[in-house]
Amino acid sequence: MLRPIITAVCCCTALFIVEDVLAAKPIQAKQNIDYVPSADYSDNRDKLDVYLPKVRDNNPVLVHFHGGGLTFGSKEKGSKAFAETFAQLGLCVVAPNYRLAPEHLFPAQMLDAVKAIKWAVQHMQSYGCDTSNIVISGHSAGAYLAALLAVDEQWLSKLANLRGNIQGVVAISPLLELSSLNKTHLEQVWGTDKHIYRSASVTSHIEQNKLPMLLMYADNDHPGMDKEIQQFAQAMFINNNHVQVIEAMNRDHKSIINHLQNKDDVVKSSVMGWFSLLNAN
Repeated sequence: MLRPIITAVCCCTALFIVEDVLAAKPIQAKQNIDYVPSADYSDNRDKLDVYLPKVRDNNPVLVHFHGGGLTFGSKEKGSKAFAETFAQLGLCVVAPNYRLAPEHLFPAQMLDAVKAIKWAVQHMQSYGCDTSNIVISGHSAGAYLAALLAVDEQWLSKLANLRGNIQGVVAISPLLELSSLNKTHLEQVWGTDKHIYRSASVTSHIEQNKLPMLLMYADNDHPGMDKEIQQFAQAMFINNNHVQVIEAMNRDHKSIINHLQNKDDVVKSSVMGWFSLLNAN
């Protein structure tokens, strides 16, 4: 079993060191692919980008959701650098947009996340990628989507026939408990029904048989995020789930993913190590 590891990690060290995969390779990008052909969202919210190693031979797939509080952000601003980095390291990366609040209240964002993952499972094999080896990731609000997908059967059930394709989740500075948000943001995204706040919190779904999770946060992240993540990880472990936790030192909520071009970046080496760890079990 993968035990929860609460570790302080400096910027020059990572919990996982995978030297042989950290050499950048040429990539290709395919942009604005329509993953919801049955609808026509404004502002390309139904589009995704694909970043591919130039040479592919059944490479693993990473589906990454951008941050922005579910009210702003885009695949171009929030995912491009992340996706390029991991494509250079040999992953096939899918970077979707999704509908935003307040125009589209929750669960529109989760519905889109599920559709994007289904698209990846159904289409990435044609690009030379291994659709049986998919990891879902996200930063901030995107990490919330990834984490909720990992634990809430409401969303996993929509991927019932595809669940075996998803090996695990990487949640970088995730929102786990909606009660930590201010009232304005809550109502702007999740509406005014307080019952939804509880059911839509990741922390409400701590049970057995959830997807393996790698949780990361910065030492200068949002106040209270460290304790929230550690408590969640411990509760998940008690329920026999596979969880790893990493604290990245000398980073904040934004900068935790802004050092990916550094050779020894903790996020980069940890994500690649997570793939290796999942594939070894």
